[in-house]
Amino acid sequence: MEFKHLQTFQAIIKEGSFLKAADKLQYAQSTITLHIQKLEEELGVKLFSRRGKRTELTVAGRTLQNHTDQLLYRAAQLQQAMTDLVAGKTGQLRMGSVEPVASVHLPALLVEFCGQYPKVRLTLEVGITQVISQQVAAGTLDLAICSSPAANLGLAFELLFYDPICLLIPQSHHLATHKEVPISLLADERLILTEEQCPYRNILEKALIPYGINPFSGIEVMSLEALKKMVHHGLGIGVMPAASIASPPPNTVTRNILDLDLQLPIGLIMNPEINISGSALDLLAQSLRKNLSTIE
Repeated sequence: MEFKHLQTFQAIIKEGSFLKAADKLQYAQSTITLHIQKLEEELGVKLFSRRGKRTELTVAGRTLQNHTDQLLYRAAQLQQAMTDLVAGKTGQLRMGSVEPVASVHLPALLVEFCGQYPKVRLTLEVGITQVISQQVAAGTLDLAICSSPAANLGLAFELLFYDPICLLIPQSHHLATHKEVPISLLADERLILTEEQCPYRNILEKALIPYGINPFSGIEVMSLEALKKMVHHGLGIGVMPAASIASPPPNTVTRNILDLDLQLPIGLIMNPEINISGSALDLLAQSLRKNLSTIE
């Protein structure tokens, strides 16, 4: 059943005749007749009967009339919803992000985006790169902000900024007196690290092992907030993204490691096979590029 046939049926009822419906819709009268014939063939009923020059609805025609307005209204709503979706005005978006990007950089950005597109529903999944990149590859997330994903996932990675890594040290610790901490002085220190699959930790391990230092000293924490509190209470030296400690906890200081430039590349990952041009997802990706690429 084609909607244009229902629109023709509706026009005949409103205009009172096939001829007037043809004028209204700017169709030839033969086209109007053909639309009704096809509609009757599909439904298996006669919709109109003629009494002299008058055209009247049959019982089946009156039954269809009771549903036509609602069907066409819903079709118009659906068409508008699809138009809005393509224009980026509506839709449901699922994004992922690593910390501390999710808590430090995204809130203000998402406030602005959701203010511009209030009908777009947004879900944010926070996790490590390994997990959220697999979700993007599986299609359960539309995009993510994280470090570069595994090559076998087939995702596109667009670098946005570099996230530096630094040390969080108790103020009373003897290393707090250094402006930058020499690598050799970390050999005998208790380092508090993020979880094993965390890319921030992986960068530190790769940097220190060539110096004969195994950074793992028995303490790993999945929560950056918990890690900061442990340092605050003097449990050890924390290794963290600099963005997560822009305001260090009381009685702690931040320090870089001397001669090491520890930075994690952070970017936008998406499935390159999905065409998002003009969609709400495209608008979100544009917003992420615009705002995150300016981070220094």
